[in-house]
Amino acid sequence: MNDVPVDRLMSTDLTTIERGAAAADAAKRMRETGVGSILVVEPDGTLAGLITATDFVALVRDNDPKDRTPVEAFMTTDVVTVGREDTVAELAEPTAHGYTHLPVTDADGRPIGMVSATDLTAHLSKAR
Repeated sequence: MNDVPVDRLMSTDLTTIERGAAAADAAKRMRETGVGSILVVEPDGTLAGLITATDFVALVRDNDPKDRTPVEAFMTTDVVTVGREDTVAELAEPTAHGYTHLPVTDADGRPIGMVSATDLTAHLSKAR
């Protein structure tokens, strides 16, 4: 079951926000959609960064939560991504290093899906 391609587990209903948007707008979009992460994209749709619920905890701890902090001020920019043809086995290393959300990107760097630790756990539990 470890040779299953990522595109069989990834979510394709992506929540995105453009670079330059306010943190409050990103938080509102995450709350409305019920997701634990949001992809930050450039105007051309390429991936610029990733924001998780954990990032918001740090933002609120360090700032006034009602300020207009732009998302790029606290997003992760060295985002670990995977390709749609990567396998479940290839997800072992990033998840072992604590990554809980792995964007799936196309050859042009545009997000096409998201694999979360929850998706991976669900897949592995079905395989047993």
